[in-house]
Amino acid sequence: MASSKKKKKAKKKILSPEEKATRSLQRRHRNEIRATFVAAGFSRVDGAADKQFTFDGVTSDFDDAFIMENVIVFAEYTITKESEISAHIKPKYILYEKIAKGQASFVAFARGAPLNLEGSLDSKYKNEHFRVVILYCSLNTVKAELKEQIPYATFLDYSVVRYFKLLTRTVKLSARNEMLAFLGVGYSEFGDRAVMSNPPSREPFPGSVLPESHSNFPQGFKVVSFYIDPAALLSRSYVLRRDGWRERSGLYQRMIIRGKIESVRKYLVEHKRVFVNNIIVTLPDGTKVLDQNDDTIDPAKINKTQAGTISIPYDFNSIGLIDGQHRVFSYYEGGTNEKVIAPLRTQQNLLVTGIIYPSGVGPDEKTRFEAALFLEINSNQANAKSELKQAINQIIRPFTVDSIARDVLDKLNDGTGALADKFARHYFETQFIKTTSVVSYGLRPLVRPSLPGPIFSRWTDPDKDTFVATENDVARKRYIDHCATQIGVFIAAAKSQLPSSLWTTDRKVKDRLLTPTVINGLIGAMRQAVEAGVPMSFEALRIAFSGLGEFPFSTYTSSRYTVMSSDIYTQFLASLATASADSD
Repeated sequence: MASSKKKKKAKKKILSPEEKATRSLQRRHRNEIRATFVAAGFSRVDGAADKQFTFDGVTSDFDDAFIMENVIVFAEYTITKESEISAHIKPKYILYEKIAKGQASFVAFARGAPLNLEGSLDSKYKNEHFRVVILYCSLNTVKAELKEQIPYATFLDYSVVRYFKLLTRTVKLSARNEMLAFLGVGYSEFGDRAVMSNPPSREPFPGSVLPESHSNFPQGFKVVSFYIDPAALLSRSYVLRRDGWRERSGLYQRMIIRGKIESVRKYLVEHKRVFVNNIIVTLPDGTKVLDQNDDTIDPAKINKTQAGTISIPYDFNSIGLIDGQHRVFSYYEGGTNEKVIAPLRTQQNLLVTGIIYPSGVGPDEKTRFEAALFLEINSNQANAKSELKQAINQIIRPFTVDSIARDVLDKLNDGTGALADKFARHYFETQFIKTTSVVSYGLRPLVRPSLPGPIFSRWTDPDKDTFVATENDVARKRYIDHCATQIGVFIAAAKSQLPSSLWTTDRKVKDRLLTPTVINGLIGAMRQAVEAGVPMSFEALRIAFSGLGEFPFSTYTSSRYTVMSSDIYTQFLASLATASADSD
């Protein structure tokens, strides 16, 4: 009897160190996002991951799927290099568009094979009740212009992953309200409200209104006080945190501090009573102040504080927390002592002072008002650091030299030149250049918008002499663009003569050149060159910088960047100043 042949096992591929590192990075990126969504209250649908399907003639797959109530998130993960992201995402555009425009049809399709979501979907929701969100999760930066070309995807940048990861660790399930706002899910679209034929649009809270003449705020601003339970406030609140997911301009508050939250929560558990000091907020458009007959109260027509009902619209991220974020979020849902906190979340009432903007106030004006009020409240506190004050002044005093210097740095960082994406945007980005010293010691003396400001002196613009005094914002932006362009040319010329391997912020690279000391040294050399009349021509500067690669950058300590500046100028640029003078 012939013996059957044993099947040979396929040899397992032996991965190179580089391939192992890539796979490890993919796992970490994927697992970080998965853990964050689960911590916010989503459930992961394991069976829908990496399943190829064909929908409406287009074949593709998603790397993950998450569900919370009637919100379905399909995630695409990538660690693709920044230069290759466009080629990775653009072929997916057609599928994203088909799903976005036919969400109910896609949900009906996804219930069956191969995605098999049927068992994971709550039966109380019909296909048309679900919101489908396509999430593109890139470890590396996706340029703003590319995001605009793919409007049917929500982009979960890695900085936002880190933000929500910390937020879920700190406030647990209460992070879901902000995450839903980030995903673009409206309050009336989520959960039980999605199946209601006429969900309530607002909620009344008992309170009082201050006469307009007594508030000392600008005309048209209404100031009210009212009581609200923590659950209602948590579902509506937002904080303009500098490390959040919103556009960076206009963000100023610090990240929520876990230790402080837990300290307040411990007080609630032990004493089961609220703090007696009030919370300061701004209230959303559509907030109404009503008397006992449900008629609108006009603060301009009353001369003493009057009782009233504060009728606030239902919406995620609609009440701006200016002061008191830790007291509010100490009532977070989930975590330790949840059984004690849960009833307090709806039983207790927080005293809130709310500010209602007059109609016609734009978002920029609102942000400036809130930032100024925040600074006014916190300016005498020890934790109101100079960096925080600088960030706020960038909003409320944009024509000061520090604000213009910060705007120029942001322009360089957000651009495509030699300094693009080299400066830290978030607190956790320790691998990038910190901005404070570069703004204060490098850019500030170079870009100051007054004589004898080096770049300002040579700037030709019809509004040059008046734009600061008249607060001409259009001219201010022109000046910022001009400064960024000039600095970009200078730095690009210097970089062209330096080893590309050292043009990095990676701390593991010995003698790396992207440090605050080196950047300040180069900017200081530019300042001397501009003051001496050196033309900012890339080609002329590139030739002048010949030999810069041998310059001993590493011998200069952080306190000697001014000496470095003078040495760079003397060795490489002084001759251009002489030549320029001779040609005159």
